[in-house]
Amino acid sequence: MDSIVLNNIPLFILIQLVSLLYIVTTFLYGAHFFRDTKLAARFKQPALALTVLAHVVYLGLLTSLEGYKLSYSTFNLMSMVALTLAITYIFIEFTTKSDKTGFFVLAFSAGAQLISSIFTAQSSGEGPAFSGLGIGVHLIAAIFGFSAIAIAGLYSFLYLLLFRQIQKNRFELLFQRLPNLEVLERLTMHAVAFGFIFLSITLFAGVLEQKASGEAITLLEPRLFSLVIIWLIYGASIFVRPITGWDLKHMAYLFIALFVFITALILLMTFFSPSFHGLTMQNGLHYMPESHFI
Repeated sequence: MDSIVLNNIPLFILIQLVSLLYIVTTFLYGAHFFRDTKLAARFKQPALALTVLAHVVYLGLLTSLEGYKLSYSTFNLMSMVALTLAITYIFIEFTTKSDKTGFFVLAFSAGAQLISSIFTAQSSGEGPAFSGLGIGVHLIAAIFGFSAIAIAGLYSFLYLLLFRQIQKNRFELLFQRLPNLEVLERLTMHAVAFGFIFLSITLFAGVLEQKASGEAITLLEPRLFSLVIIWLIYGASIFVRPITGWDLKHMAYLFIALFVFITALILLMTFFSPSFHGLTMQNGLHYMPESHFI
């Protein structure tokens, strides 16, 4: 079956450009962090802005009225996770005035987009596509929730690395370049709170959509069960921490484990499941025919 991307030259060029821009931007942030390269420091923020703009244009073309409609496929979700990670990081950088964690966040974002680009280029555009407010809110909230889980896990990992360097009196590169422990802890907990809010919206919108469609909710469905467990853990982390007085080192391993778990789950679905929920042609989901670009 023909590829939806290979049949459209502008879209094919743009999807390659988006992936390349993510790689270049990640490289610039890495060069500034590890080598303190002045040229990288000068161009990394414009490169990030251009990357996000190109990604938005790409999704706009991909979902144009006469073209491909965004489906519930994991490939599409990974592309949107990459975008929301980049947008979330831009917000973090400009609000905290710290640009030292960009390489670690954007490296994950670039990986997600690269995998998405490869598999989307091979896609025929067939499959269940979502429509309706409930499904839309559910999907967007889930994407932002997964992005928050990724950022919380990455920042927890950086926190532990920095903590161990300080503990061993080894004031090396990470100590010199990363924000201090207090800032990393605050950033991590903000990501956790952000994730809890959007996972709550995800579950609430999903329940409403299930009720509207008349389908029974299966709590033992692995992906739904995992989502509920992560939601409960994040909620407990927010409310238990002020009571117990724990600092981040008591919870960092848990946040890292959740990040690894959700990443592995997404990757497994990418290779073994064409649809995030195994959705069929019913209840607000429409089976989209092969795309035709002019």
